[in-house]
Amino acid sequence: MQFDVQKDVLVKALRDVTSAVATRVVQPILSNVLIETRENSTLRFQGTDLDITIETKVPAMIEEKGSVTLPGKKLLEVVSKLPNKTVRFKVNPETLETTVTCERSKFNLTGLPCDDFPKLVDSGNVDGVLMPSEVLRRSIQQTSFAAANYDASSVLGGVYLVINEGVFECTATDGSRLAHRKEELSVSARSSRRVEGDKETEEGQKSATATLDKPMYLKAIVPARACIELVKLLDAQESEKGTAREGKEGSAATLKEVRIAMVSGQIVFETETHYLSSRLIGGEYPRYQELFPTEYKYLGELNADDFVASIERVAVMSDDRTHLVKLHFEGDTLQVSANTPDVGQAQDETQVQFEGQVLDIAVNVRYLIDVLQRLSGAPIRMEMTGPLKPIIIKTGADDKYRYLLMPVQAR
Repeated sequence: MQFDVQKDVLVKALRDVTSAVATRVVQPILSNVLIETRENSTLRFQGTDLDITIETKVPAMIEEKGSVTLPGKKLLEVVSKLPNKTVRFKVNPETLETTVTCERSKFNLTGLPCDDFPKLVDSGNVDGVLMPSEVLRRSIQQTSFAAANYDASSVLGGVYLVINEGVFECTATDGSRLAHRKEELSVSARSSRRVEGDKETEEGQKSATATLDKPMYLKAIVPARACIELVKLLDAQESEKGTAREGKEGSAATLKEVRIAMVSGQIVFETETHYLSSRLIGGEYPRYQELFPTEYKYLGELNADDFVASIERVAVMSDDRTHLVKLHFEGDTLQVSANTPDVGQAQDETQVQFEGQVLDIAVNVRYLIDVLQRLSGAPIRMEMTGPLKPIIIKTGADDKYRYLLMPVQAR
């Protein structure tokens, strides 16, 4: 096996897949990444810890085909130090010793047999659903942070995805807050994996996956960690759009959709260049729809960036244990304050359009900053019923997103 690949392309691919590599190694093979040649000009990289699997494909100059598994973290560390030139890999097929060279640098790494590497879940024979990648990325980015990080294996440690009759809902909660986004999909159809050389593809079909007309139902609780890794991949894919637009129009279209399928207790997200599969969390998700109030007594409208800047200044003086800040709504002013005994206090003000009588309410400042940072630049609405009733945060121009935050009792 022998191939050449550009250093910056190699580093990006290794960063993608090593995110899934096991940190606490039970099986040595799980600390490795699988490298395979595909066709005559494509390399496939794959990493897994058995819970999450990530795969990416990159262009390369392939002289001899083959496959090998190499220590993922160490390989990334090695190539990151190399100059941004062509990196050559040469694998001894008998010993699996791999020589990595770049200009005057040379490294030898010991590989493990590819037969021991876990097999990829193949979703090509099951029905899937196509979704615009930006819709999926935004929905997960605005909700996954609210999942519980204290118990990753419970339903509260996951993000609840539902697709039904063209409507997509994404929800996460840890019991103290809840983030929810609902989208009407422009693409919601069963699809099968693209077939190389397929007649429709050759004729310039819009998508790289063949679609059917019948809508699909999908429901899954996906671990928050997998969702965070998926957002990273979609962010990287978004940065490649400019390059894709320079090519054919059909190529650009393939970067804008994600295929989602469920098979063997796992969920698979697949684009033209990336693949991520994750185990699902079993159980029944809470009936969150009933938690949102149907009416409110107080309404505050303000800019998310101004609000988060004010809160971050005051948060410096919030208690390290409770992280409590107080919000005082009156007229056109929102006063934010924090007080820590024996340390000091802080106070800041920002403009607000407020409807209702004077209102004092206390919240966990971290839970408030988390959502405001993800709504950057947007005007927001805060709908409130009372000092100890749920706060509902929405974006002013977008009624698709809701964030429920429970206040805390202030002494």
